[in-house]
Order: sequence, then structure tokens, then C-alpha cells
Amino acid sequence: MKEGKDLNLTDLVKTIQLINQPNLEGIVVTHVTTDSREVVPGTLFVAIKGYTVDGHEYAAQAVERGAVAVVSERSLDLSVPNLIVRDSSRSIGLLASAFYAYPSEQMRLFGITGTNGKTTTTTILRDVLDVLGHSTGLIGTVEVRINDKIVPSKNTTPQSSELQQLLAQMRDEGVTDVMMEVSSHGLELGRVIGTDFDIVGFTNLTHDHLDFHGTFENYARAKGLLFAQLGQMASRGKVAVLNADDAQTPLYETMTGAKVITYGIDAQADLMATDIEQTLSQTSFTLNYQGAKLPVTVQFIGRFNVYNLLLATGCLLAAGYSLERIAKALEMIHPAKGRMQRLDVPGYNVYADYAHTPDGIEQCLKSLVGVPKEKIIFLIGTGGNRDVTKRPAMGEMASTYAGTVIITTDDPRFEAYESITKGIAAGMTHDNFVEIGDREEAVRYAARLAKPDNIIVLAGKGHEKYQIIGNEKLPLDEEAIVRATILNTEEA
Repeated sequence: MKEGKDLNLTDLVKTIQLINQPNLEGIVVTHVTTDSREVVPGTLFVAIKGYTVDGHEYAAQAVERGAVAVVSERSLDLSVPNLIVRDSSRSIGLLASAFYAYPSEQMRLFGITGTNGKTTTTTILRDVLDVLGHSTGLIGTVEVRINDKIVPSKNTTPQSSELQQLLAQMRDEGVTDVMMEVSSHGLELGRVIGTDFDIVGFTNLTHDHLDFHGTFENYARAKGLLFAQLGQMASRGKVAVLNADDAQTPLYETMTGAKVITYGIDAQADLMATDIEQTLSQTSFTLNYQGAKLPVTVQFIGRFNVYNLLLATGCLLAAGYSLERIAKALEMIHPAKGRMQRLDVPGYNVYADYAHTPDGIEQCLKSLVGVPKEKIIFLIGTGGNRDVTKRPAMGEMASTYAGTVIITTDDPRFEAYESITKGIAAGMTHDNFVEIGDREEAVRYAARLAKPDNIIVLAGKGHEKYQIIGNEKLPLDEEAIVRATILNTEEA
């Protein structure tokens, strides 16, 4: 099968199960997409029914733009062949993978799933492999990176045809190792069908995304699909790296046919961290694996980052690297952007973090070892039109560990500011908090409280330089706001 251009449709559709059998002789496909706006002459258009847009309604438009055939879940009145399938959102992954000549099979692919820690772990893996001299690709929340080239990311897990196109581009540019964040949404919607992972890892599972999954059990099952899809082919040497300290790991062990490596701090595991010592600038611990003990000191703070470093180490051990080489590389790398990232505000202690779940907030604040609670000023926000059940627990965690709490939003979308902040305030355990729905003003308020001997944490947005209000994506550079506000305060 040829790759990515001039592909005979009769060969391409052998990868999926058709309900009907239209005549496809002589049809050549030059592009595959689910977005009618991307259709060019020669395109195979796949109509997907989404939550807000139904691609079936754009099939005629796709034909007008040059689509040579349309895949859909129901019969459509079109002037080109209409291929009917049971589930078009799953078919697109197989079609796109075949169209681009199965790019994931030609590189080593690491997949990381879990509630918190995906970005940090994939970044650690990428940075270590860079140190070890590999050509790397990264697909995640913060960015898509092909070696040193950065491409903005639309979703944590890209839509299937976009994902396969990215993987093909990485392969064609000489990438040998790809690190990918795999979200529960992406797994549930079938976005990674057609993607062949070699090593997959699990960070943890805590309260999040119940607006989408409905129940915690459904959320857990969705994450488990990554391990179930890892495959049964013993000759491929596939590995699942699982957190022995998380209650979901026994479930995932039963869901995968791959070899399992466990890691942990408290429970007995194949790979463990002991003798953990933390400061506000670094963490030291001992790596324990198969009788070997190696002390490491890293530029990451917080117990949660020890877990992320352990998971990355487990994935690299599964890939065949020695513990010694991994440990040396870990000491050379830096934390991911927006993950307890110290902002460039000379003379002040200001951090940005992506924490937007109860567990993420708890782990973030616990990383501030030795800092009195009354010295911690914590700005907390959450998104509008999303899971409301986690909001009181977020407030409870913030007030448990921070003496002053500023309650705001992150991406309010179409929900009123007050609705969001009241939900978080309902869980507060002390009265030293303020509600400021406008996040930009809330950041300024936090900055005005900054002193050389206290710590400000801006949580919820992390690396992001924007805010979604309504359906608009508006610029919001919190680091610049903090610097300007502190400078103005000093001058006053």
C-alpha cells in the first residue's frame, strides 16, 4: 500500500468493516479528513457526529469541495460513493493510519495516561531521550514538538486523522521516539485506534472529567482502554508501567496482555523511590530496582514529581536503558512549563501550576515543604460548563494547605463567574479567602500581596497564555501581569 497520496480507495477501505458495498473501482484518494473545511479534490471525507457538530450535515459541502467518497453512519444522498459504517469516529483512525502507511509502527511510541502528571512525565521522557541522543517527538497538552520545532496543540489527544498525519510527519523527519499524552476523552472517542503503542504508563486516577464520563467508574474504564489496546503479540515486547500506589492498578493489570512493571513509594513495587528529601528548589531520593540502589538529586519539587520521575524511569527501563544512564540524565533536565514553574520575578517567590483537580491542588501545595501555611497565597480557578462536582473539594484542599486563598475562574466559557467561584467557596475550611471572578484582576490582586518572604501560587492555567470567555480565546499572560503589578506596587 502506498503512503499518503494517490491511494486506491479499494485498498484503503480493506482496513474497515463496511455495511454496504458501493462500487469504488478507479477512485484514487489523496487526502483523508473529518473536517469539511480541509477537503481538497481527491479527499475521502469521514462524517463524524460530535457533541456540537454533526459531520453528516457537511457531507454535501465536502463533495462540492472535491471529496471523491464519503464515509458515514447513515445513508446520504450524494453524487459520490457513500460508504456506510457502524462507527465513523473509530473508522477514521484505521483509515488514516493506513493512508499514512502505519507511521506509529515505524517509531517507538510511549503513551502516558492518568489524571495528573501526563505532561510532566512525557516531557521528562522526551528530555531524557534527547540527552541520550535520540530524535524525538512529543504530542501533548502544552505543545506538539518535532525535534526542536514546536506546533501548538489543539487537544491533549488530537483527532484521529490529525494524529496520524502528525505521526507521519514525525517519521518522515527522522523521529525515532514519540511521547504522547493520552486523555480519557481521546480513548473514549477512539482517537488512538490505529495507533500502535510500545510502552504505556499510568500516573494516577483522581476526581476529574465526570461531566464527560458520568461516573468515576466510567472514567477509570476509559483510561484502562489504553492498556487493553496494547495488544497480545508477545513477540513485540510491549510493556505497561503502572503506579503500585494507585487503587486502579490491579484493574489495569487485568486489562492488559503486556508485561507489567510497577513503580511506587509506599507499596512494594518493581521500581521504588526511598529516602526522599525535599527543598523548594530540588528533590533527592534513591532509585531502587532489581537490587540496585542509585541516589539522584533532581531540579523538580514535590512528592508528586517523584512519581512522575519514577514512571518515566520505568518506561525507559522497559525500553532497555540502564538505571545508571537514566539516573544521570534525570539530574540534567528541568521541569515542564507551567508545572510548579517558578516565574521570572526577581526577589519574589511566584509559581505557576496547572492544578485544577482536588488531588492536583493537594500535591501542588504539599510540594511547598517547610513553608508555613500563613505564608502561602494560593490562587485557584476552574473552568465553566465543566465538572461542577469537584469544585467544593478543590476549595477544601486549597484552604487546608494555604493560609490565603483567591478564588477565581480559569476558562469560564459561558458560565457566570459567581456560579464558578461559589462552587469552590462551598468547600472552604477557613474564612481567609476572596472571590474575584475576573481572572486577570484576581492575578493582579495576588501579585499585590507578594512579599519576599511569602509564596504565591497561580493555579489552573499553568503554561497557558490565554483564557476562554464565551467562545473567544483571549490573551492572558499571567507572568507579565505579575511582574508589572509588583513593579507598580514597589514604585508606589
